[in-house]
Amino acid sequence: MKRLSILTLAIVALAGFMAITVWAANAHFLKCSASGVNSDGSLNACFKIAGLGDNQLVTVTATAHADATYACRTNGQQCPNAANKVNVQADVGSTGTFPSGKNGSVTACLTVDPPPTTLTCPNGQRLVLVSVSYTNVSLSSDASADTCQPSPGTFSANFFPNCP
Repeated sequence: MKRLSILTLAIVALAGFMAITVWAANAHFLKCSASGVNSDGSLNACFKIAGLGDNQLVTVTATAHADATYACRTNGQQCPNAANKVNVQADVGSTGTFPSGKNGSVTACLTVDPPPTTLTCPNGQRLVLVSVSYTNVSLSSDASADTCQPSPGTFSANFFPNCP
């Protein structure tokens, strides 16, 4: 009878361990959001992922399609109506690795920057980001097959509306 009790307890403990392991392997996004555009033209993409298990590392990637306009401004704060203005469209992103801690979840934010430009300005002028918009913002992780799309779908800012 004693052997049967030990065997029963061992099976129950193993079943409990397997249930916890299966439950912890159910990583998923609980929520995600995007905010900005910030004064530097960047976008914040925030999220909460649960079901990771304790003390696990998860890599999260935020991606978006960005449309940025750069121009040269004079010292008099004017944008000359000249060819020194360029539009850059590119897919941009940011990646970070985060620990889940003891509760099996991660709450964090990533910052996505506008695409760079190769525009150079002549003496007496400086390069500025005139406007930027982000579409198709999405978050994904290496621990989950699902993705999360923040709403609304477009985030934009025009920093210098007087530029032609």
